Amino acid sequence: MRTILFFLLFAIPLLTKAQFDPPAGQPGSLAIHVSSISFVAWANSAVVQRSWMQMGVDSLGYVSSGIEAYALGKAGENPVVSLGDGGSATLQFAHSIRNGAGPDFAVFENSFDGSFLELGFVEVSSDGENFFRFPAASLTDTSQQIAGFSYIDAKNLNNLAGKYVMLYGTPFDLQELDSISGLDINSITHVRIVDVVGSILPQFCTRDSEGRMVNDPFPTPFMSSGFDLDAVGVIHNNDPAAIDFSTHSEPPIVLYPQPASTFLQVKCDKSISGNWMASVYSSDGRTCSNQAIEKQDDGFSIDVHSLKAGIYILLLSNNQQVIRKRFIIQK
Repeated sequence: MRTILFFLLFAIPLLTKAQFDPPAGQPGSLAIHVSSISFVAWANSAVVQRSWMQMGVDSLGYVSSGIEAYALGKAGENPVVSLGDGGSATLQFAHSIRNGAGPDFAVFENSFDGSFLELGFVEVSSDGENFFRFPAASLTDTSQQIAGFSYIDAKNLNNLAGKYVMLYGTPFDLQELDSISGLDINSITHVRIVDVVGSILPQFCTRDSEGRMVNDPFPTPFMSSGFDLDAVGVIHNNDPAAIDFSTHSEPPIVLYPQPASTFLQVKCDKSISGNWMASVYSSDGRTCSNQAIEKQDDGFSIDVHSLKAGIYILLLSNNQQVIRKRFIIQK
């Protein structure tokens, strides 16, 4: 009996320890691909405060890889800018970011394999002076230092930028910061990424919102040390011309058969006429096809024979309307 009680006392804390979403591409992952139609804008201004190649070894100097302009525009279109141990980058946008349904922006890093992760805290401001940090969590074991080229399990991380492989953004939901005095979550003017100093030495470490040390690869004494910022993509902003896909009203259309295999038939009413562009996206936001179409009678058909089995999104667009519908392919 004492053995069983000992096991329960030891195992229950481990079994109840929180686990977060897995790496990009795995079921349940919250990663957002750069090609997702959710993105309506990207950062257009950046100020980078570079820091040390290795915290505690000042003789190595500051990092020097990349320039501020590399953090602007769409992820993957430029090289990256490295922040160094404890460095930061503060970004601005043509239109302020607002709280919408689900995530409101995403931060992109350049992890090559989704396991070697260099992490960053994320802060926001609605006045450019007072910044507030998203509550981050790191459940990575801190009994041993993550070595410079060792791996981290993404399931142990939450609200830390750099959680996913390159071209997949880490999403952030402003609703989590609701009711904070001095912050207007419907008018975010600045987003700041602060590199996590991954050391588990008390004099150098950085901690999550619960006071746990954040353990990530350390040291990495190179010109490209620390968080490598690729881009920040905006999902909800205050640009009146931007399309909010979470609330956008759509004319009635019917897709059949469901599931489809070779051709998807689109039946629509008289409000849809003329020439359209039909774009098909995978469930993680990758572009699968683009076809110019013209409505015939009460609808049209789209060739989907090359698509693999799965869930897809059909985006119909012209100069006046954008319509989005999900459909299923079964082989």
